[in-house]
Amino acid sequence: MVAGVCGDWVRGIKYFWFRETQVDGIPVVVQRSGWSKQGGFEIYLRDGTQGTRLWNIFKEAGRPYGIGPGGPNWCERVESGLVSYGGDTDRSTNPYEVRMGKYVDLGVPDDTIGIQALRRIAAEGPRRHTLGIVLDAGEPVKPGFLWNPIYQGGRKVGDLTNCIFSYRLKKNIGFALIDRSCAVGARVEARVGGIMQPGTLVELPFI
Repeated sequence: MVAGVCGDWVRGIKYFWFRETQVDGIPVVVQRSGWSKQGGFEIYLRDGTQGTRLWNIFKEAGRPYGIGPGGPNWCERVESGLVSYGGDTDRSTNPYEVRMGKYVDLGVPDDTIGIQALRRIAAEGPRRHTLGIVLDAGEPVKPGFLWNPIYQGGRKVGDLTNCIFSYRLKKNIGFALIDRSCAVGARVEARVGGIMQPGTLVELPFI
């Protein structure tokens, strides 16, 4: 559908790459993305006066395929191990803690804001890392996308940044932004919906 509006060249855009273009004279940026790891595109409007017209163009292009407004698949995003900026991060989080270190270019000029701190973290290693967590609870727990504390031996060791029931895995899963001392296989407890839920740390992605 997007190729029908923008042209077949969009099929060649690499994942998370983008290109500036026009849609019927409307300046936009087309980015290859996909919130749920299914693949897709994001269209960034560069002229706020053209929002309604751009919406209608894509609405009409999607009509033959039954495409309409919808929301992201939260569960599949978690199953796929995709980090949500602002959801699985806070103001103190650095890229090395959330599996994004490979996107950091440490070779930029020395006066680049934050680069000295990032170089130090890269050399010393981050204090926290992001792992998956599988809760013991068999029945679906209350889904949560607000941070909840994780404990080990009565000591807070990290935070559960999201939690949702996976119908494919038949398990309650989430992300643990947790102290480096806690490794895959470790047993921990997370407070979910006011209830302490035991679980096991696992590798990401789940699927």
